[in-house]
Amino acid sequence: MSIRLRLALWYTAVLGVTLVVFSLLLYYLMAQHLIGELDEAISTRARHIVSTIRVDERAPPTLDHVELPRIDAFESPGVYVQVVQPDGKVVARSDNLGGQALPENDQAISAAWAGQGVYYTAAVGDDQVRVYIQPLVLDGKTIGFVQVGRSNGESYAVLHRLRLGLIGVGLFSLLLAGGTAWAVAGGALKPIATITRTARAIALSRGFSRRIEDTGSRDELGQLGITFNEMLASLEQAYAGQQQFIADASHELRAPLTTVRANLELLDRIGNNLSDGERDELVEAAAKEADRMARLVADLLSLARADAGQKLQKRMVELDRLLLEVFGEAKLRAKGIRLMIDEVDQVSLKGDSDRLKQLIWVLVDNAIRYTPSEGEVRLSLCKDRTAAILEVADTGIGISAEDLPHIFDRFYRADKARVRDAAGTGLGLAIAKWIVEQHGGDIDAESSLGKGSNFRVRLPLMTGQIKESWPNSAPYELASKGSIAYLESVEKAMVPRL
Repeated sequence: MSIRLRLALWYTAVLGVTLVVFSLLLYYLMAQHLIGELDEAISTRARHIVSTIRVDERAPPTLDHVELPRIDAFESPGVYVQVVQPDGKVVARSDNLGGQALPENDQAISAAWAGQGVYYTAAVGDDQVRVYIQPLVLDGKTIGFVQVGRSNGESYAVLHRLRLGLIGVGLFSLLLAGGTAWAVAGGALKPIATITRTARAIALSRGFSRRIEDTGSRDELGQLGITFNEMLASLEQAYAGQQQFIADASHELRAPLTTVRANLELLDRIGNNLSDGERDELVEAAAKEADRMARLVADLLSLARADAGQKLQKRMVELDRLLLEVFGEAKLRAKGIRLMIDEVDQVSLKGDSDRLKQLIWVLVDNAIRYTPSEGEVRLSLCKDRTAAILEVADTGIGISAEDLPHIFDRFYRADKARVRDAAGTGLGLAIAKWIVEQHGGDIDAESSLGKGSNFRVRLPLMTGQIKESWPNSAPYELASKGSIAYLESVEKAMVPRL
């Protein structure tokens, strides 16, 4: 069942219940009003008859000694009058009763004996009559009863016409309400139908560039259309990014795979005719390309986990120790490049230790990769009241102003960087940005061509955190004795593995 039909049925059902309740209440009130008017009319007439009876005070208090008025004077169409003795004998009746008499009611007679006027309903022929019985009391003794009855036919006719009117109006109202609800619901749900058609067309064609026409309405459904268009724009951007990502990944993987395959084919064809040195060169080249593919796959896996909404496992981390670990490891790789620490504050924050170390490694490796020999790479870690500030600066080739806004995009590498070193995957800075964002921080870069680059990361500290700062130490050679000893132990531990 469609939403439109359900809404129309619900609206009609609610109106139907309302009309039934209203009709029953109106019918009940009208019936009570008509019965009240009828009762008032016959009781007034009965009391008037009683007031016109003349009693001979010298005679015994019996109905035989009472002078009754002319009963026919009180009759009218549909109104019946009779006077009865206590034993039920009719002593006078109106002519319109003919040979009939108003039926008695034992309960009404019993109540009338107590001196009360009583109403009851009886049948006279085929007519339903409302009867009022009024006792005749003389000297405190009931000597008879005056009964006045009036036909309910007129009241029943009014109620019958009211029933027909209510039923007719109710049915017409339900049909009108149902049709109106169907039309209104159709118009109100038209944007949803449009969204459905657009979504189905997009699903079949993957045409995320399609949009829903803006009707100008700012109600809930209008807002739904605007939100759907925003979602389509986001999907279009994400889909285009995915397509570009796949194309870039395929391109990046194709080159090392081609190199590895070419080297292996060369070894297979003429390997026996090559010298040991030439074979070693081919194997080493294939191994380097395999390492590059491994790094690329690892980076792709990290980004895939990021896109899947992977949450980091955070605990208290000594960021300064991670920086020193990376410094010790990177120093062995920075051949011909002067790697220095300008400043290190003791910083502890809540984060993922492995990812934060990966962040530092990405920035340091990027600086080393694009800094020529005899250049410098400087690291610093300080803090203010709210954040830890990590900076990695180099004197490398720099980044042009037009390339700078895109350096955190996936697979984006400026042309000069490609010339400098093609071994990178183009994903490092994208991963670094994701790690920073997962820790609630931000990252930015400043660079000039030929002058170097400076990457700055701000990571929020825990509220109320207070730490002592290490003494500032301009070059690494002036760092504290504790940090020097630690770095020397790192270097010694890594030398056997090189």
